[in-house]
Amino acid sequence: MAWTGHDTWLLALVGISIAVVVLLISWAKLHAFLALMVSALTVSVLSGAGVEKAADSFTTGLGNIMGKVGILIVLGAVLGRLMADSGGIDQIVATLTRVAGPKRLPWAVTAIACIVGLPMFFEVGFVMLVPLVLQIARRADYPVLRVGIPAMAGLATVHALVPPHPGVLVAVNAVHADIGLTLVYGLIVAVPCAIVVGPLFTAYIWPRVGARVPDSALAAFTTAAPTSAAVTAALDHARSHVQAGARASAPASAASTGVAVTDRPEAPTDAVREEGEPRSRRRTPRFSVTVGTILLPIALMMLKASCDTFHWAHGALLTTVEFLGTPMISLLAAIVVALFAFGWAVGSSRREVQETLSRSFPPIAGVLVIVGAGGGYSAALQDSGINAAIGEAAQHLHISLLLLAWLVAALMRTATGSGTVATVAAAGIVGPLAQHLDSPHAALVALALGSGAAFLGHVNDASFWMFKEYFGLSVGGTLRTWTVSHTLLSLTSLGVILLLNTVV
Repeated sequence: MAWTGHDTWLLALVGISIAVVVLLISWAKLHAFLALMVSALTVSVLSGAGVEKAADSFTTGLGNIMGKVGILIVLGAVLGRLMADSGGIDQIVATLTRVAGPKRLPWAVTAIACIVGLPMFFEVGFVMLVPLVLQIARRADYPVLRVGIPAMAGLATVHALVPPHPGVLVAVNAVHADIGLTLVYGLIVAVPCAIVVGPLFTAYIWPRVGARVPDSALAAFTTAAPTSAAVTAALDHARSHVQAGARASAPASAASTGVAVTDRPEAPTDAVREEGEPRSRRRTPRFSVTVGTILLPIALMMLKASCDTFHWAHGALLTTVEFLGTPMISLLAAIVVALFAFGWAVGSSRREVQETLSRSFPPIAGVLVIVGAGGGYSAALQDSGINAAIGEAAQHLHISLLLLAWLVAALMRTATGSGTVATVAAAGIVGPLAQHLDSPHAALVALALGSGAAFLGHVNDASFWMFKEYFGLSVGGTLRTWTVSHTLLSLTSLGVILLLNTVV
């Protein structure tokens, strides 16, 4: 098709809509839901779709995303809360820290964050890991960034690249990729990314950035999630073997990078929990049970992927594998197991389990409405014809679909600040261009969308400020750690994806 002036206007409209989102969020301080809704209506009206079509596009897109992705976000939050309240995260930290030793603590924390981050979205995983990061830093006498950056890196990596996280699921749905195959490829890409952004980048940056954890953050998190006796013993052992020169190797200007609260009393292991229930009533689940429960939905989805690829199941077995490998059913099965493994089997009463389940839902309300608005925004872009214009522009510029997916998602992340919103919006643009791809290449395009959506997190990202406040960084220090690490994650994952593209 010949390029027209209307196509040029549609491309300009993408920039206008992004500018509207940025201005409404950063300058007008409007919530992202309303900003995305206004931007979606602006796109529809200015593209000539009409007022009635504008409303229909937004509501249809919101409903589709909430029906396909919203349920998975809810189930992931429930599984994460059961794991945290039972002390399962504490058990993971105790075991991996004891096995890894003090010299490899950054590697162990990266692994912990990747495991913990598999069933939950970034913000919940981050808040759950903060108490453990502070406890490790204090008890092992480590600078907080040496464990804080690896924790963030592990969570961010699996959040961007591994289903069933909402952004990746949206991308999978948009390009009609096989979720099991995307999961396998995502894990392959995630391993080198977690290593580069976690322990390797940490070794370079922590001596160069000052950090001092605020007393308020320490009090809030170490009292809300006290460390178990097993974790305390493991970290005592780690601290006794930390080499005297580990911190002395940092320059004098970085002397404040430690958690300057080592003289604070330890939180008792029987500290009172929420709702007035003492922790001593519950037993900590075994490490093998905790990890097995977390990995159960991943295993079920990978089983389905292998069945779809190698066709080893037929009849009733095929039906069963297909059913259990559906993301919603996989997560639901893990929750059923978790109710026993993290609830009744460790001494929790039915009332305590009910209270844990009730606490799962409030933290995800904001994520749900933003994801829904992102779906509405994507639908508005798609219905306006912008997808066709971008596809035509890409053909003229000779840009591969993988690079186009990454670039569009990176631009949306830079503009909106939310990786999930960026993936959802970019998927609405790139999705129709990937309708005829085979399964391996569709999976790589989905991962490219997630990779681009990790690019350049900065001041319009809410998690940017979480990282800054919890670890006591300046804005400049947060840019040098949070922003640089996310950019490194995005570029590294893009490189691995392009490498995979040459062999699949």
